[in-house]
Amino acid sequence: RYLVISEKLEEIKSFRELTCLDLSCCKLGDEHELLEHLTKEGLSSVKQLLLKDNSLSDAGLRRMTAPVRVLKKGLENLLVLDLSCNPKITDVGIGYLLSFKKLNCLDISGTGLKDVDAVIKRIQMQIGLVHSKVPLKEFDHSNCKTEGWAEQTVLQWEQAVMEANKPQDNLGSRTATLRFYGKTRRMEEVVKCTLVEAETKASGNLQFYKEKVQNCHLPLKKEVAGSHELKNNRKRALAEQERERTSKQKHLCLTVEDWDLLNTY
Repeated sequence: RYLVISEKLEEIKSFRELTCLDLSCCKLGDEHELLEHLTKEGLSSVKQLLLKDNSLSDAGLRRMTAPVRVLKKGLENLLVLDLSCNPKITDVGIGYLLSFKKLNCLDISGTGLKDVDAVIKRIQMQIGLVHSKVPLKEFDHSNCKTEGWAEQTVLQWEQAVMEANKPQDNLGSRTATLRFYGKTRRMEEVVKCTLVEAETKASGNLQFYKEKVQNCHLPLKKEVAGSHELKNNRKRALAEQERERTSKQKHLCLTVEDWDLLNTY
């Protein structure tokens, strides 16, 4: 939540060893201090970074990826990256992401791409990510929650900030009256992310994933005699491995004196 980030920024920056950080729909922009903090070495442990709908542009991506591109530091261990619903990100900004060689999942839906086909081909050729035809579960924000040793602390911050920003009590009756007559829409406690629907429809679903390597490229044996020979070879190999294992176990058997020596350390 943007309010929690703004009020408790210094405390949040003290967190170390974060592995997943979801900043979706916070409207941080390119100049926010937290985005600069993401490039620090203390957050090199982050593997999942979700920056959906944050008013980011190519300039913000250039700064955020500079440590990885130049110094091979920063977000070098990133596996999942969500940049969807940031219409100011163009084909130029996508080029900065090609330094994330460890990426397994990427979402750039709702960005301001001009040549979508060229970007899809570039991502596949240089990072090895394949365009997904169906939505990926890695970018489902419905189960987003705070987990870890600081969970209770963050929830207390959230509650305190929300209470501090509540409207005055004397406006309560007027608001209730307007709501009764349908003049105002009922406000939900959970802040929902407003999607940039027009941009998303224009670019379509642009989620990418890395295909798992499968051992299915070996040629099949068609001859029956060849298959029997293969089975016999496997049996002989297993027998030899068993003999080697038993012989190694004989050599690895420790005497009482050896155990006494190990126990002294």
